[in-house]
Amino acid sequence: MENFYLKSEFVLKKFHFDKNFIIPPIKNMDANSVINIYEGMREFFPKCKESNKNTILARRLENILDNFDALLLDAFGVLNVGSSLVPGIIKTIEKARQKNIILLVVTNGASNNTHKKRNQLASLGLEFSNNEIISSRETAEIFLTLNQPKEPLGVLGNIDDNLNIPNLKYVKLEKDIDMFNEMNSFLLLGTLQWNTEWQEILFNSLNKNPRPLFVANPDVVAPHEQKYSMEPAYYVSHLLKNGVHLPFWLGKPFPTIFELAINRLNQLSKSKIPFSRIGMVGDTLHTDILGANSFGLKSVLMTKYGLLKNLEITNIIKKTNIIPDYIVESP
Repeated sequence: MENFYLKSEFVLKKFHFDKNFIIPPIKNMDANSVINIYEGMREFFPKCKESNKNTILARRLENILDNFDALLLDAFGVLNVGSSLVPGIIKTIEKARQKNIILLVVTNGASNNTHKKRNQLASLGLEFSNNEIISSRETAEIFLTLNQPKEPLGVLGNIDDNLNIPNLKYVKLEKDIDMFNEMNSFLLLGTLQWNTEWQEILFNSLNKNPRPLFVANPDVVAPHEQKYSMEPAYYVSHLLKNGVHLPFWLGKPFPTIFELAINRLNQLSKSKIPFSRIGMVGDTLHTDILGANSFGLKSVLMTKYGLLKNLEITNIIKKTNIIPDYIVESP
């Protein structure tokens, strides 16, 4: 895990949105609004050069399996949409396994631990071992174990009871709100039960006394059958807009989760897989595709079921200059 270690120095940097940038209210949120929020925060996202890339188009993911020795699979928009299975994904996963392609679910979902995530996928008919799932929650646990901030750590959005960060005192703030201002750092895992009260408390506390904020989920939204759920990056964008310092991001598109994923792939394969043979399959340009491109992996955008469904993909790619190596409609 040498590559994964970072010196424990947490510098609180400021970020300023363009003065004309407006964050839409939840009731007005659509895919274009989500893209605009990501673009508004683009300055501190990972960088990569995209101008000369040629994208390969295919109807289905199964049509391009021979190009890969390993696949990193996003969850929402690739495996499932809310509580529904993405049609065809089980068949494609079976074909990938028959070709001895190593599979690894890489998700920004951080509220639950890996065991619970595995059970959720199994309930949909998707069978993965614990070793075949990496969440940004696990990434946060490992990062904070190796780079321990000043304690106590205040934890927000933790649905599962167990947080695996040895030798670090932490407090579940939903159960002990009076401890809020006594925290020396914070970890935001999820916002399933978030509300305006929590948003105001976190803003006031960080605004009056800046302290490290670790955010395990950089998603703005997650797609469900008929709606989006608002994820941590949406609420953090409001904090930034109102003058709070940048958090430390630990999920896609940021490199820490990809470092962990590559280490896991090499363990599963018992060899070092060339980056050119590893594909990141996702539904979101600013997390899955940008993350893969900036890390040097091959990127595969799936368009039919996730954030970008029913949109003109060519125009969005031109607007963002985030160019996938492959575009597929479905599994």
